Amino acid sequence: MDADRFRRYEENFINSKRIVDRCMIQLEAANGNVDTVVTQTVEIEGELSEAEGFLRAMDVEFKTMAASDKRNSQQKVADYRAELKTLQSNFLNTKFKAESLALKGGANARAKLLNANQKLDSATATLEQSRNILYRTEAIGDTIITDLEGQKEMLVDARDKVKETKQFTLDAKGILRMMGNRALMHKACVMLTIVLLFGAIIGIGYYGIIAK
Repeated sequence: MDADRFRRYEENFINSKRIVDRCMIQLEAANGNVDTVVTQTVEIEGELSEAEGFLRAMDVEFKTMAASDKRNSQQKVADYRAELKTLQSNFLNTKFKAESLALKGGANARAKLLNANQKLDSATATLEQSRNILYRTEAIGDTIITDLEGQKEMLVDARDKVKETKQFTLDAKGILRMMGNRALMHKACVMLTIVLLFGAIIGIGYYGIIAK
């Protein structure tokens, strides 16, 4: 179900956010240690990327939910998006401070940071390509979802019209049945009238013969 998938993505997002918070504490406490700065930076970058992916998955899932669940899920997505933006901003500030402190360790520290940042830039470029593919896939998915929702509305309208037509048919059958019953009653009354008239004619003729 869409709601179950949404909850799984939500749990994964919250877990990634917790990992980022924990790594941020360690990054702040690196105290110029280049290895710690690099390790925690890589960890945070990866978890932020994961969190963004889970957030986009939640954004897709809530669009297909029932109306009763959609509003609450939409608000959660908006709140999580704001939290992710804050996390990314805090990370950039903390990373800048940690690297600035680490650069005071001399040329060796600068070389390590430069090498690590180059690797991160390469990984980020690869990740960006993957995101672009994901965005295109998501756009196609949104189009399909929109088409399915349109088809669903058409099917619901058709079903309502079928129900309406069925009710008209039942009403028409009821009217025809009443008309048939009335016709039978009318026919019976006519036959009874004919019998009575025939009996009256015979009676009048009989009494006429006796009177003569």
